Amino acid sequence: MADDIDADGAGWSGLDEEFTRQVTAVAATPEGRTLAEAHTVGDPAAGKARPLGLPLCLRPGAREELEAFTAAYHRMIEAVVAAWEHDPRLRRVLTLPESLRAQAAAARDTRVHLIRLDLLPQPDGRLGVLETNANGPGGLAVVGRARAAWRPLLTRHGIGLPGPLPADDDAWTGRWLLDLAEQHTGQRPDTVTLLYPHRADRNAVRSYQDGLGALGVRVLHADPRELGTGADGAATLDGEPVRHAYAKIGMRDLQQLAGELGPYLRAVREGALFVQNGLRARVIGDNKLCLAVLSDPRFAGLFDPADHRLVQPAVPWSRNLALCDGPTLRRITRGRRRHVLKSPLDANGRGVVVGPETGDAAWAEAVARAASQGWLVQEYLPSPRLRGGPDGPPVHHDLALGAVNGRLVSAFVRTGHEARLNVARTGRLHPLYL
Repeated sequence: MADDIDADGAGWSGLDEEFTRQVTAVAATPEGRTLAEAHTVGDPAAGKARPLGLPLCLRPGAREELEAFTAAYHRMIEAVVAAWEHDPRLRRVLTLPESLRAQAAAARDTRVHLIRLDLLPQPDGRLGVLETNANGPGGLAVVGRARAAWRPLLTRHGIGLPGPLPADDDAWTGRWLLDLAEQHTGQRPDTVTLLYPHRADRNAVRSYQDGLGALGVRVLHADPRELGTGADGAATLDGEPVRHAYAKIGMRDLQQLAGELGPYLRAVREGALFVQNGLRARVIGDNKLCLAVLSDPRFAGLFDPADHRLVQPAVPWSRNLALCDGPTLRRITRGRRRHVLKSPLDANGRGVVVGPETGDAAWAEAVARAASQGWLVQEYLPSPRLRGGPDGPPVHHDLALGAVNGRLVSAFVRTGHEARLNVARTGRLHPLYL
């Protein structure tokens, strides 16, 4: 484990600084200013839409390395999901709340269809894994559309660009979901139901409505609590069978509403309703305690040796805090500048306590609470820095990679002045060419 955080503030060599300089100049033109304001993230209806940051680009040759890393990482997460039911050691480390544990145990899905891998690249060039998300790919689609929109203007200004990624296609939000549904059910849907609690962010929902509609697919909308059960076990909506859906149901909603989601959970669990990442793969693949498994050498036998050799060095020291012994707990309590605490199923930057940003007393209290609740404790990784402009101070940044079935489909960078770069807080999303 690192003894200090002196590297915080250093840059990462993977970004193409000359590209950034050229894009900044293009963005100052009238057409560039219009384009920069055209793409937003967040829900406009709720007054939370914010413009994306300017595009960034990786240095040549980085894409192949990241594709190999993402594919290996995806296989390792699937190995964790597949082994969880039968390995008591794994269930002890990768715990689930009572409302979801029985559902995950009864489910048979082990395929993780979609992941987003968040990384903090280090100044020495190595990658550092921040966390995994196995949920909806809203951000991946937003930056894909922005990459495609910037491409003609940047090309006209003589800026060379790498080839497009799958998510750069306007209809990608529908196409990847239809392809997966056909692959797993043998039927290409002509109707897809968008399932989301009515208070959910509608921006991603509209994106799926547009993407599916562009492919000629009929789209229905429903709160998952509105589903019933048909005679054959299928979920129903107003008496009509629902067999394929996109589920925008956050983990907090899934926990809180589990008692009201009987028909939905039963249909997904039994394979009568296809949704991305299923049920077991969702609640385990989205669980931050996966990092405690990937980090611990006692679980190395779960993984393909080549995948483990590639990925494990990028995983910071991580453990389920509830399983740490007394000396380790005392070391973590005394060493707040070297640790981060994460609530396993929280999102949007909630449930994260960054040691270097926390006072000693508050940190000791947070460690005690996290140990009682089985949170993840993780080695603190310094954020790489990116110069904000000719006269602006450097900002923190990360690197996020999205994959479907292990294939890289989209990527973005988040920047901000906080260590927590989540866009739901103050982070800014940048389309990334690679």
